[in-house]
Amino acid sequence: MRKVAAVVMLVVLTRSSVLAQMPTPEKPAAPTFQELMDPALFPDPQMGMVVESAQIQEGALQIRTTGACIEADLATGDIRFSQRIGHKRLLAVLHLGQELEGAAVTHAGPGLARITFAEPAVTIRVNGDSLFMLHVHDPLAVSVDRAIDIAWHGSFQANHLVADEWGGLGLYCSEPKIRDAFDPFARTLASYALPADAVLWVGVCPPKPYDWDRSLRDNVVWHWSNQLAYPPDDALRAWSRHGNIVLLQSELLLWKDWNLAFVPRLGPEEFARVRTTIHDAGMRFIVYTSPYYFLKNTALEPQAFNTFENFKSWPPGTPTGENMGWFLPEIRKVMREYQPDGLYFDGQYLENPAALYALARESRHIVGKDGILEWHSTWALGSNGCYLPQADAYVDFILRGEGNEKAYSSFDYLRFFVSGYNISNSIGVLCNNGPVGVTPQLARDILKANARFHTLAGWLDRPEFMQILSDEYRAKLTPELRDAVERDIDLRQTLVAQKAAAAKADRDALDRPPQWGPPVFAVDFTSLPAAQQVVSDQNPDALTVRDGVLEIQAHANTYAFLRIPLTVRASGFVVKVRQDTDGGQSWGPGAMLRWERGGARVGTRSDQTLQSDILGQQLTGGQYDATQWVWLRVRWRGSYGVVERSRDGQNYERVWTFQEAELLAGPAAQLLVGKVPFHGEPEDYREAGPVGKCQIDLVEVYSD
Repeated sequence: MRKVAAVVMLVVLTRSSVLAQMPTPEKPAAPTFQELMDPALFPDPQMGMVVESAQIQEGALQIRTTGACIEADLATGDIRFSQRIGHKRLLAVLHLGQELEGAAVTHAGPGLARITFAEPAVTIRVNGDSLFMLHVHDPLAVSVDRAIDIAWHGSFQANHLVADEWGGLGLYCSEPKIRDAFDPFARTLASYALPADAVLWVGVCPPKPYDWDRSLRDNVVWHWSNQLAYPPDDALRAWSRHGNIVLLQSELLLWKDWNLAFVPRLGPEEFARVRTTIHDAGMRFIVYTSPYYFLKNTALEPQAFNTFENFKSWPPGTPTGENMGWFLPEIRKVMREYQPDGLYFDGQYLENPAALYALARESRHIVGKDGILEWHSTWALGSNGCYLPQADAYVDFILRGEGNEKAYSSFDYLRFFVSGYNISNSIGVLCNNGPVGVTPQLARDILKANARFHTLAGWLDRPEFMQILSDEYRAKLTPELRDAVERDIDLRQTLVAQKAAAAKADRDALDRPPQWGPPVFAVDFTSLPAAQQVVSDQNPDALTVRDGVLEIQAHANTYAFLRIPLTVRASGFVVKVRQDTDGGQSWGPGAMLRWERGGARVGTRSDQTLQSDILGQQLTGGQYDATQWVWLRVRWRGSYGVVERSRDGQNYERVWTFQEAELLAGPAAQLLVGKVPFHGEPEDYREAGPVGKCQIDLVEVYSD
């Protein structure tokens, strides 16, 4: 017999009670999935995203937010997630597999709804941003069925984001290594055997409407320098002709001890001069801070640096949020004492969705409802295309794409990862601060994807860039752009089912062994091949051939490889390596194929895991024995590719799947073999590390 207790308790919590539970120097750890179930954390709505209603009637729980309608059938335990913004439709169904009994609505307000059930013992929290949180108190098996075809998806561990042109759905789990059988093309997206105390999130996208007026009006002038962080007044005033917001990024020269605190390097008076000049010119400004690179009181603090003298590379960052309790007070101080109009975050917590979400919500509170918050989020969540729209929704600008110029020719990358239109509905900006700059075609693609550009201050001295921006970009930031974008989106939406079927066929083909003939190119190291030897000055006589094997003796974090020109159309390659005593990780032994539009690298690491660096995305994992040979194979078809490993060169197992493999089409330009850095460039890490040795037995390149 179903028991329903329609108990509703409206709770009003003060901000001080919330802050008492947020990370502090005394309690620095980031909130967990479980702690975020607490209604005392983030009880109030932000950014206009609200819970409109929450009620139990006629055997159903109904919750309506700004972006979603969530309905639970208490008799079956089926929970339906429907999109409300743009296109009203069913997205997915979560199956709890049993009747829900003993329901009690403990909280119902504009910020959140919370419901407890006696059987099964679960708690549900739904926030105004359409984030559904399921906390199971006893083990429970659940599954999620999709109701839409998938045009694009990104994953990191047990976290997944799927989307079509109109919207999408995110799945995030407190158990990062749980086997969820995720499959974007199966009717059941994922299945979870949740242990007691686990939390599963379901996020309905988009959580908020897109601010079209602001996307056409706001333009950021982005300043970075390794010489001058406080521009003169005449330069600041001149920028008002090109934008209405200034981003002052120059981290080392803007702040003293930028990894440890944010104190104006030239003093508060000089900071105030810049602020006054920008405001008098009718602009607002945001300043650099970084939760990722904030190293104070962490194990990484000894690696903080504060000068460009003898600079080699940035320090490592903090991906999981354990520094949040020290970072948040620092940015509160920045906003209170130096009064910028907002903050720019250089990287976030890319391995912890709970920390990422808490960071977004608390940072929005700190900058205020009308403040500006920008995230430089090229790595996003896990650096493989996944992100958390319910965190991004609290941010004004999401900046993505730095150093990944090769991916700009993938429209899916621009549309779904950079733009985020109909997903987070924050303003997605391409971080094109590299050699590409801006081209007419890139400007057209950016607008078609409904993404935006910043204007780099350095471009003001590049008339060719400014002309392209004027003709191909700014001239088209008009109300008519919305109609053009929506027409293209609706047209592409009609092709999503066909696109998904083709992608599934490509992926399924990779489930079978390759039907390759002889390799189109091979190196077996009977002798040192005719190739350019690209070797660090720190590694004399690094490359030798012994008994048919290339042996490399070199410092751990330095490069030593062969560069072999190629003109073959490849569909895969195999490399046989042995790590031996080499101490390199991203500089470990491996092979890389390079194209004009990107590269694919695989290798081993000294921590006895594998690493792939494909089209700018890095993945690590898997285990191997450093004393034994391991075969690594990369192959691709259409839009999909796989990385596989073998202990005998015959029987392979999949390690990773990657997307955007169409960028690996066309003739490969180079084959790199040896201690090839993750990016394929002849660059050492700032700490060379000890000398070790590794071996490579063969490299074979194949074509279908």
